[in-house]
Amino acid sequence: MFRNYLVIALRHLTRHKLFSLINILCLAIGLTFSMLIGAYIFNEESVNTTIKNVNNQYVIKSKWKQENSGIDITTLGPLAKTMKEEYPDLVANYYRFDPVTNIVSVGDKHFRTEISAGDTTLVSMFGFPLLYGDPKAAFKNNQSAVVTEDFAMKFFSEKNVINKIFTIQTPADGQKHDFMITAVLKNPPQNTVTNFTGARYQVYLPMDANQYFQGGDKGDNWSNVYMVNMLQLKKGIQPKDLEKPFAQVLDKYQPPFVKGNLKVALAPMNDYYLKANNGAVEKMITTLSLITLFILVMAIINFVNINIGTSSYRLKEIGLRKVFGSVKMQLITQFITEAWVLTFIAGLLSLLLYQLLLPSFNQILNTELPSFFNFTLSQVSFLLLLTLVVGFISGIYPAFVLSSSAITNSVKGKSDAGKGGLVLRKTLLVIQFTLATVIFISALNVSQQISYLFHKDLGYDKDKVLVISSLPRQWDSIGVIKMQHTKDELRQIEGVKDLSLSYDIPDGNGGGNINVYSQNSSSFTSMLLFAVDEGFSKVYKIQTKEGVFLNYENNNNPTGKVVLNETALKALGWDSGVGKIIKLGGTDGPSLTVAGVVKDFHFESLQHTVQPLIMLDLNEPYTRSYRYLSVKLRTTDISNTINRIQDKWKTLFPDAGFEYIFMDEKFQSLYKSELQLRKAANIATGLNLAIVFLGIFGVVAFTLIKRTKEIAIRKVLGAGVKNIILLFIKDYSWLILIANIIAWPLTYSITNHWLQNYAYRVHQSAIPYVFVCLFIFFTAFSLIVAQCFKAAITNPVKSLRTE
Repeated sequence: MFRNYLVIALRHLTRHKLFSLINILCLAIGLTFSMLIGAYIFNEESVNTTIKNVNNQYVIKSKWKQENSGIDITTLGPLAKTMKEEYPDLVANYYRFDPVTNIVSVGDKHFRTEISAGDTTLVSMFGFPLLYGDPKAAFKNNQSAVVTEDFAMKFFSEKNVINKIFTIQTPADGQKHDFMITAVLKNPPQNTVTNFTGARYQVYLPMDANQYFQGGDKGDNWSNVYMVNMLQLKKGIQPKDLEKPFAQVLDKYQPPFVKGNLKVALAPMNDYYLKANNGAVEKMITTLSLITLFILVMAIINFVNINIGTSSYRLKEIGLRKVFGSVKMQLITQFITEAWVLTFIAGLLSLLLYQLLLPSFNQILNTELPSFFNFTLSQVSFLLLLTLVVGFISGIYPAFVLSSSAITNSVKGKSDAGKGGLVLRKTLLVIQFTLATVIFISALNVSQQISYLFHKDLGYDKDKVLVISSLPRQWDSIGVIKMQHTKDELRQIEGVKDLSLSYDIPDGNGGGNINVYSQNSSSFTSMLLFAVDEGFSKVYKIQTKEGVFLNYENNNNPTGKVVLNETALKALGWDSGVGKIIKLGGTDGPSLTVAGVVKDFHFESLQHTVQPLIMLDLNEPYTRSYRYLSVKLRTTDISNTINRIQDKWKTLFPDAGFEYIFMDEKFQSLYKSELQLRKAANIATGLNLAIVFLGIFGVVAFTLIKRTKEIAIRKVLGAGVKNIILLFIKDYSWLILIANIIAWPLTYSITNHWLQNYAYRVHQSAIPYVFVCLFIFFTAFSLIVAQCFKAAITNPVKSLRTE
């Protein structure tokens, strides 16, 4: 029986090649996009799943009462360790780490490397597999290190590097220290521990008494509010069980500047990646899932519309089957089998399209999607189930409609559906036009917002600013002097305009906040602290509102001076700031004089408003640290200038390597998820429109075939080509108009909700809405006119003879 169904299905598909091809293409497009987005979602959802005991592990997040007192992803350094020591019945284990970046050297190889200095519980708590070394004692001593296999291959060209030595120049004393490798970590898949905030750590150092941090263990300092803390709870213990213990520990140990300002909460590790950064990944998954659903729905609508529309070809066949004893269920099975055959063919085509589009989507989504040949059993099962479900949904309604026809009408070739079938087809077309309009307008609004982000006046100039990050770090007065000498040397290079040494740049990764007290006041304002030199305002062209920037001109000494931004001035309640005194850290902290006030500039993403900013000179004893050397270029010959800078750099720092990035690239990285969304939305728009217009082509094609005699009679009675074309255009004009009436308020609401994520955003205008409406009208009418014109000019005598 099934073989018979299959033969009939293939015969029907080959007999109506055009409609079969349209259905296959539309379903293949939907299935391909579903596979690509499904693989992406599977990758994102699987983050952290390889961590041992992940369901009992949590990140301690900070909730600051005073805005800008600290960041939410870090907390007090000793908190996790203290919770384990004082509440062993609740806490099973803990891990804390402080991510840093520095130059690692092995022989003549020097690379800037992501380093994680943390507790020695790294391997035992999270169960990361080792290629070499003892999992129970991965760290042998305070000068040992665990490295990844990528690190081993990059520096040693082999994976077994146990007992080999690498060198780091530590910033506190400027000396080179050797570390012995005692374990090699198998490259872990993306997870919250080894890829925190997107950085892939390749070196893990023990935090306790490590030479990297001179002056003691940062994990024992309760004043350090910038350490990542993680806890593993005992089985059966819930986060709410730690609320009182947390409050007691904070009350007992927190420093005065934190007291009453901090509460902590536990964020589950199993979905931390999805919910981090205000749920950025989760929102992306939801958005792409909805887009995928829309595309599949539109492909299914095309299938239903075309199958119902072409049902007249099958009515006599159905009638004869019923006469010879076929029951309704057999007919339903026949039509669903046909839908499955067609969907299966589309599925095979989608596999080819998936492989072809894989590199492009990897680039768009900034991920590594697996090849189809590397799909897991669960992924293959999902794909098979998706194909079956799409085929069943596509075929179920046509199957019931066709199998329900009365025998007498079926034998005569008459349909029972009548106006009901026509209303259904038009309703489905309205749904298609509505979804296409929503996605198209939303994509334009996303592009408009992103264009706004990239063209808004940021208050600083990022053009032709080269940022060197591979600086040898010696964070003392001698180190600062050496770097000042480096600036003088690089300034001699033709094409170099200005230079600035700083700990911070406007990339959204500020070094931290500090409490600022105005003179004779016990209240404070938390401000972001930038450690910069006198060249910072010149390189980034930051405008001074009053006073002067940190500089040595006219015998000015920037030591003991600070610069505020306009927001900081307002936060302190001042109309003018030059010459006023502030204190840092506390009422008994160092006194500093305001030398100038700069206009606000955006040092974070435009999702956030500009916060209070204080800039201090690098020569201050409490800000003597640096991470970047920014070089303002004045030439169009960028490549040769960079080569000259690199040659001079290698002469000055033969053991430092040379790594750089342009500031406009840094800025672009702030909006990685937005750029991904724009690319995905543009692709989805193209696919949706392709499906819609293929559907229109198919529907108009079979409508013209059904109405061949009607058109011929109209021509005999005097109707011209124009009248016949207008007849069809009028039918679809109303559908597109109704779709826009539904889509516009829906799109406005969706886009407006998305724009609320940005402190600085565009205001929606009517232009995208009108443009999309006209575009769909014009394209749809072009397709209709192209098909109707041929039918309208056909000899009516020939048409009237057609059976």
